[in-house]
Amino acid sequence: MLSYAGAWITTTLTYAGPRLLLAPTPNPTGGADPGGGFDWDKVHPDPAAVPKSDLFYQLCNAALFLGIVAAVCGIAAGAIAFSVGPIFGSHIISDRGKAMMWKAGLVALIVGSATSVIAWLLTAAA
Repeated sequence: MLSYAGAWITTTLTYAGPRLLLAPTPNPTGGADPGGGFDWDKVHPDPAAVPKSDLFYQLCNAALFLGIVAAVCGIAAGAIAFSVGPIFGSHIISDRGKAMMWKAGLVALIVGSATSVIAWLLTAAA
C-alpha cells in the first residue's frame, strides 16, 4: 500500500513539478491597452489616502503600549514567583515563574519588534 502511494507521489511530482517552477507571466500594464488595464506600478501604501489614518495609528500605539505593559507585568510576576517559590519550599511555583518570565520576555520581543517589522515591510514595498 505504501509503495503504491510513494510511486504515485513520485510520478505526480515528476510530472507536475517542472510546471510549478515556471516563471510567472509579467504583470499587465495599463499604458498600451486602450481598454484601461490595471497599472501595477502605481500600487503602493499611502496613509494619506485612508480616512482618519491618525486614529488607526493611535489605536496601534495604544495596543503596543498595553502589550508592553502586560509583558513587563508578566516578567515581574514571574520574577516574584521564581524568587519566592524556593523560600516557601514550592519548587513548582518557582519553575512556573521561570517559564512565565521566558514567555513574557518573548512576548515583549515580539510586541516591541512588531512596529519595526511593519515599518520595514512598508519601506520595502515602496
